[in-house]
Amino acid sequence: MKITGPIAVYGAAGFVGINLLNSLLKVRSDVIGLSSEPEKSWRIKANKITKANLAKCDLLDIKDIKKTLTKYKPQTIFNLAAYGAYSKQKDIKKIYETNFISTVNLIEELKKHSFKVYIHAGSQSEYGLNSGGPAEEGELVPNSHYALSKTAVYYLLKYYGKIERLPVIHARLYSAYGPWEEADRLMPVLVENLKKGRLPDFVDPDISRDFIYIEDVISALLVLAAKIKTEHYGEAFNLCTGKKTTIKELAYLAKKLFKIKALPKFGAMQNRAWDVKGWYGNPKKMQKTFGWRTKISLKEGLLRFYNHEK
Repeated sequence: MKITGPIAVYGAAGFVGINLLNSLLKVRSDVIGLSSEPEKSWRIKANKITKANLAKCDLLDIKDIKKTLTKYKPQTIFNLAAYGAYSKQKDIKKIYETNFISTVNLIEELKKHSFKVYIHAGSQSEYGLNSGGPAEEGELVPNSHYALSKTAVYYLLKYYGKIERLPVIHARLYSAYGPWEEADRLMPVLVENLKKGRLPDFVDPDISRDFIYIEDVISALLVLAAKIKTEHYGEAFNLCTGKKTTIKELAYLAKKLFKIKALPKFGAMQNRAWDVKGWYGNPKKMQKTFGWRTKISLKEGLLRFYNHEK
């Protein structure tokens, strides 16, 4: 309730977007979820988001951006729109247009209006090969076009924040999971198999992740929006647990937690091109600056995801 409204959620049809939209709509009505095709979104349909809280906006269309900003006049803007995070999203031109060019266009239009805060969803992928618990000031060594596009956005926001003194923040999300995630992602596949009393095939057992439950991600985004000060303009913040979990550890945790008899099969699934073995985050900046910490353990997160009713 401390966040200045109206509130705009771009990328509302996505995994993080729909969870943020749901969270906001539970307590206030001055929220608009924006998507290129909201009427076609399975997440928006399943969550029964009312038309009054939805709007069509293609971030690749400047006319759409101008129209929505003029109509809704948002003061707090969350931009969660992205392309290229999934292996099936391979259009390189679209990666840069969606992740970088559209951000330039959106912020340039926002400058013509007054706004309180703009929060952009970055990615752990920006660190790339420097993946072992880097602080926000650590070297960015992107190892994919998606990672490179997100790195470019970080420097864009740093410019807008530090040079133009705009209230913008870059939030680097680690491996978020939970309800409404894409069905072919690791955690949804794992949960679906667990409900059938089995384990799925896994990649290399030593590949690691910093798994963060979606509710913790949403709490962090809300904290950033509510507590931003001028010294935070243009800053990046890691949204992570700080805990490294290997695929092997995840598999055996699930096996024990849900009493699965079969042994997990590793290496049956092909690693993604950008997978690295020592991947985990560093949450100290969020903890020190805002007093934010994750509350949901991997065990608790798996149980919540398993028991979530769609």
